[in-house]
Amino acid sequence: MSEILNGYWNELKGEAQKTWGKLTHNELDQIAGDAKKLEGLLQQKYGHSIEEARKEVNKLQDRYDNMTYSGEWNQLKGKMQKYWGEITENEADKINGSRTRLVGLLQEKLGKTRSQALEEVDQFLKKIS
Repeated sequence: MSEILNGYWNELKGEAQKTWGKLTHNELDQIAGDAKKLEGLLQQKYGHSIEEARKEVNKLQDRYDNMTYSGEWNQLKGKMQKYWGEITENEADKINGSRTRLVGLLQEKLGKTRSQALEEVDQFLKKIS
């Protein structure tokens, strides 16, 4: 799961700041997407055990990666296939609501860079919400 945190840290930083207000912008910049560093900081600032800190970090990552917050998966899948006509039903099933998997598919199938694919996914989610 830490690959999500590491891969999308710039997008997650704002959410982390809202979730854990005691963390400063400077501290979040220094973490640079390292899940272990974030867990350590949560232990230090909030007195969490390592297990509690790990659960908190995983919840943040899950919230970010799960696109189904925008609607039920089958509806979202249909909208996604309509939006990107090149995505097959089998490919959509493999995505299973994961933003990370969709970004990867767009990179692979459409030759997008990671940032281009992420931007497209964000535009899609804004459009359907």
